[in-house]
Amino acid sequence: MPSPVFISYRRADTQHVAARLFSRLAPRYLAEADIFMDVEAIAAGADYTSVLHSQLDGCQVCLVMIGPQWLAIDSTGARRLDNPDDVVRQEIVAALARKITVIPVLVDNARMPSASELPAPLKPLAVLNAARLTHENFHTDADALGAKVLGVLGRSVDLEQDVLKLLFSFKGAIGRKQYWIGFLIITAAQFAIMAGLLAISGVPIARGFTDSADLPMQSKLLLQLGTLWVWWPALALAYKRIKDLGHGFALFAPMLAASIGQVAFDLLGWKSEAGALSLVCLMLILMLGTIKGTRFVAHAV
Repeated sequence: MPSPVFISYRRADTQHVAARLFSRLAPRYLAEADIFMDVEAIAAGADYTSVLHSQLDGCQVCLVMIGPQWLAIDSTGARRLDNPDDVVRQEIVAALARKITVIPVLVDNARMPSASELPAPLKPLAVLNAARLTHENFHTDADALGAKVLGVLGRSVDLEQDVLKLLFSFKGAIGRKQYWIGFLIITAAQFAIMAGLLAISGVPIARGFTDSADLPMQSKLLLQLGTLWVWWPALALAYKRIKDLGHGFALFAPMLAASIGQVAFDLLGWKSEAGALSLVCLMLILMLGTIKGTRFVAHAV
């Protein structure tokens, strides 16, 4: 089944940026199956040209990645775009002919080519409104592009409405806004559940929140079991935010270890140790929700 979004790019020019854009859009805005990218989607041994035209027949948006070397000449001294057999040229011509939405995406300092610089079949591309992707503001630029694509597809841009995906999926990456929305939802639900459990067990609610370390073991176990559901979404949010910062499990492991240790120490009655790890977890949560990804790490792609 054709994907609604098609990414056209030249490997020698924008391969890494196209791959990074794919990873940002899926599954943050779209399912992976909704985005066609040749490296990801064409099976070994398949007819390359046939697959491309089949995909373009059913897609609604074509993103044309234009990098600084998009108009450059090849080793023979000719421009690849001037060759009718050039795959990138064929992709764009096919997209323009099908009257689908074509969005030029200018990468970093690339400029929009003028009509005089393009072969005749590609000249309509020169008058289309372009988006821009820069290394310094990649996430912001990619998110703006993702919102435009969703608008063309007639889908909701308000990703925060998808609460289940936000809270329970470890796939993809999330920005600071979604991160804090998720934790506010978790915190509100956790306090409500804890208050109900404390009331059922006959423990004053104020004491349960202020002196939880001194509660009877039965009450501690009840609270830990009752709020066990919080672990999965909280860790999912943290892991997706860590990926948004350009890191992986190596940075996620300390938060996971601190969370497990805090629960263990609490059940063992080690009040000071449990309190220290709770503070560590809080600091990590605040750090993940405060730091902007592109200022925290220089991404490799």
